Amino acid sequence: MAQTKKGVFVVLMLIMAVLVAACGENKGKPGETGGADPEKETNKKIRIGIAMKTEVQPRWKFDLQYMQEKAQELGAELIVQWANDDVSKQANQVENLLSQGIDALVIVPVSDKTGPVVDKAKSAGVPVIAYDAMIQNSDIDLYVTRNNYKVGELQAEAALKYTGGKGNFVLLKGDPATTVAQGIAQAYEKILKTNANISIVAEQWHQNWSTEKALKTAEDALSAQNDNIQAFVSSNDGMAMGITQAVKGRDLDGKVFISGLDVEVGSARLIAEGIQTMSVWTKLDEGAKRTIEAAVELAKGEMPQADEVTNNGKKDVPTLAVDVVEVNKDNLCTFINEMAPTGWMTEEEVFVNVPNACK
Repeated sequence: MAQTKKGVFVVLMLIMAVLVAACGENKGKPGETGGADPEKETNKKIRIGIAMKTEVQPRWKFDLQYMQEKAQELGAELIVQWANDDVSKQANQVENLLSQGIDALVIVPVSDKTGPVVDKAKSAGVPVIAYDAMIQNSDIDLYVTRNNYKVGELQAEAALKYTGGKGNFVLLKGDPATTVAQGIAQAYEKILKTNANISIVAEQWHQNWSTEKALKTAEDALSAQNDNIQAFVSSNDGMAMGITQAVKGRDLDGKVFISGLDVEVGSARLIAEGIQTMSVWTKLDEGAKRTIEAAVELAKGEMPQADEVTNNGKKDVPTLAVDVVEVNKDNLCTFINEMAPTGWMTEEEVFVNVPNACK
């Protein structure tokens, strides 16, 4: 009998040991306390830091709008900072984003020489996407950009067509600290500066794509050439606005070629009036949405499929290429009603001083 009781006791002790072990294994399962929830860890919302360069140019708010739409669709969260063309401010903002536990960083660099910012992100284990402009000599994971050479190509070819391939040309290039401006200028070099039938009478880079500096460049060129200029090849719409002021001051509006980039409302109005000749549109929705898709993939440890590679001085960076298209008087209505994002512009905003050509 004593042996029987002893046997029962041993059995009971074994059962208790099994139960204790089972409780230990249950720690961290959904509904239990005392441990991490693997399912919750798996379903954790991906946080993407967005370091934008400026709010001054209207287009960036639309890029962000498309990014937010895609992020919502994918269940990701965006944390956005605006540097307003201040290199130091952008560096501080990236540090702030990293402190908030982001899983991926998308940066529209104020300067292409912001490699130290990338280094900090990579040291924290955060993948980095350079959006719109390359960051030189840095270990970025992906580059998303328009075909900048094609932008310059469209502008240069339109200038040659307008002028009959001859005359005095002024080249107004963008901010030399950005690969965007450099890529556009490469097309000018190949197409215009090698053309023996035209004369490049002035050529200037413009920090921060300044409208005011473009105005001065245009005024100086007009004075130096006694108004004998046939084309102002401008890298973006902001600078085209400065050129327009100079041209109007000489009563040359509608008589010289002026190019741009981004098809902003003011420039679309000038195109409708025949003052600015053309602009170039980047398919913002395509670029922004593909960027967020790629950021989510990188955050998960996956590598997005690239269209090409771009060498940034340190490595061949996988690149997503965004297409561009010329916008001029002939296809302006198509742009307004079919190509532009909702809220970009309306016919009423464009055809202010001239009859509505879309009616």
